[in-house]
Amino acid sequence: MTNTFINKYRPYFIRDFYLDPQYHLVFKTLNNIDDLNILLVGNACSGKTSIINAIIREYYGLSETAIFPEHNIMTINNLKEQGIQFFRNELKTFCQSQSSVHGKKKTIVVDDIDNINEQSQQVFRNCIDKYSKNVQFLSVCTNIQKVNESLQSRLHIIKIVSSTREHLEKTMTKIIAAEKLDIDDASRQFLLNISNNSIRVIINHLEKIYIYGKPVDLTLTSRLCSNISFAQFEKYVELLRADNMSGAIRILYEIHDYGYSVIDILDYFFMFIKFTDTLNETEKYNIVPYLCKCITIFHKVHEDIIELAFFTNNVKKTLVKA
Repeated sequence: MTNTFINKYRPYFIRDFYLDPQYHLVFKTLNNIDDLNILLVGNACSGKTSIINAIIREYYGLSETAIFPEHNIMTINNLKEQGIQFFRNELKTFCQSQSSVHGKKKTIVVDDIDNINEQSQQVFRNCIDKYSKNVQFLSVCTNIQKVNESLQSRLHIIKIVSSTREHLEKTMTKIIAAEKLDIDDASRQFLLNISNNSIRVIINHLEKIYIYGKPVDLTLTSRLCSNISFAQFEKYVELLRADNMSGAIRILYEIHDYGYSVIDILDYFFMFIKFTDTLNETEKYNIVPYLCKCITIFHKVHEDIIELAFFTNNVKKTLVKA
């Protein structure tokens, strides 16, 4: 079975990440002194969970293909509907039992700890206080303000910076060379623009191009890697500049009929205005408030296709005629 690009190019060890050398030194030192009570703070798609997995792999001395010792690791995330009773009982049982790996502590991994309620965070804090000789606590969060201060004081807080455009380009170039993909420069820049600073997104887009199996240009890359083609939005803007509002509305309605929700269309249009040259900076600036207004209506009032028509009318007011 062919390995997916995500597994093939996944960073398995700390050295594989684009981190400042000081980070490597910090993680190595904490590993050596057996004090891996860590809270990683960073934006979505900054690689926090992958770094946690790399820390675990290095702590237990595992290879790339080795399976994590499941009896030695408890993973908790906000997708699991555990109540406070679970945390009191199951966590206590896990912490009291001995590690199955000689000379190593057991590990509790908490993903998105900022989305876990205050009571449960207090339980984690008590576990650190009581079982620190037997258990280490690895966690990640996006908003540190939602993490209990008494829990923060017991953890090494490390801020993870999102990947830079240079890092994304380096990863993309490496994969293109390794997989012998035929992608022109304009397409490469487009992929970087729509990646949202996420290496995972870049890798997924490159895999689509690999599966396609032919040379790609900007038009084809836009079709393959945008769920809603930017070409449709460019046509939409072109029609509005030509005072053809009914034709522009029809484009959005056709996208909606294809199965996309109103919020999907607004979301992709926002991505489109960030990267397109079809709109000037003033037009982009004037469109954003209308976009925000529609998104607010979606969350507070309703989701109705008629909002796309109202949005189109507002966008038309901001555009300079062709």
